[in-house]
Amino acid sequence: MLHHRCGHDSFRLMYLVALMFLCPVLYGQSPTQAALLEKAYQDSSITLLNQFFDNWSSEVSPNESEARNKWVVEAHKVFKAFYQPLRLDKIGCDVNEFEISYQDFPYFIVQDTLYRIYIADTIPIGDDEFVAYCKKRINKMFPDDSTRKKELESLQRMIENDFLHMDFKREKYMFPREWSAIPIILVDSNISFRPSVSFSDKKVVHLTAGYERLLNTFLGNKHVEMGTESLMQVAYAKEESARRMNFIENAVQIFYGHWGGYWQYETYPMANSIIFDSAMQRAVVKFRFIYEGGEVFLEKRNGEWTVVSGKLTWIE
Repeated sequence: MLHHRCGHDSFRLMYLVALMFLCPVLYGQSPTQAALLEKAYQDSSITLLNQFFDNWSSEVSPNESEARNKWVVEAHKVFKAFYQPLRLDKIGCDVNEFEISYQDFPYFIVQDTLYRIYIADTIPIGDDEFVAYCKKRINKMFPDDSTRKKELESLQRMIENDFLHMDFKREKYMFPREWSAIPIILVDSNISFRPSVSFSDKKVVHLTAGYERLLNTFLGNKHVEMGTESLMQVAYAKEESARRMNFIENAVQIFYGHWGGYWQYETYPMANSIIFDSAMQRAVVKFRFIYEGGEVFLEKRNGEWTVVSGKLTWIE
């Protein structure tokens, strides 16, 4: 009986090891990649570090040809118009705030998941269109003359006080009037999403769950807790984690997480969700930029998605 059990365990171990080598993407990348990165660090070898990223780029391919519905197909096109890490000013981001320039790095780490796709009946672009939308909603929602008048007066006060902000309805209204939120419908979520973005002098890698685990293991989690040195101080890497981070940054820009206990690997901006109008002629990308986030409005012109405007709307 003991002999049978030992034989079974040996077979199981061999099977698991074989799977690790045969399915590196599924199981968190091959041990050879982890070993290569560690050797690069121990030898202070930029050549080996670049080889690690080159292997990664070859190993994980874009998957937009596998898009599962029309929304995902169009989302890839929107993302490629939106994703401009070398022109962050076009989407309202201030690179000077974080003293970064992605131009200095040979590799970009791009997300491999899009969390949600929504549709909305309409997507106003600009304040004038949004005010017109709110007035139309008020007239429809409040047939009583006196109530409608009060709501229109409220709209005017919000405009005068610069308190009228476009929002797309989620679980609750973020602003005090129902007519100031645009209803949306979820059409897809948790999408495997690897657009084929390209740059003349950069190589792109996509952040799979496996590579995220590999990098987490390599970097460790030594850090200074948020607020240790001052009220506004964010968490940051220290000791061996900081040294390993500095080494990685010979190839790519990364950030330690604002709250502590995690890393931010993506080369920003990162798209969290995309909202289309029902005609799929306009779109809003809800995005993250390091410790902030916002929204970018795009419109399809002559069959191509074009960024119209963008701005930051929140900060951690």
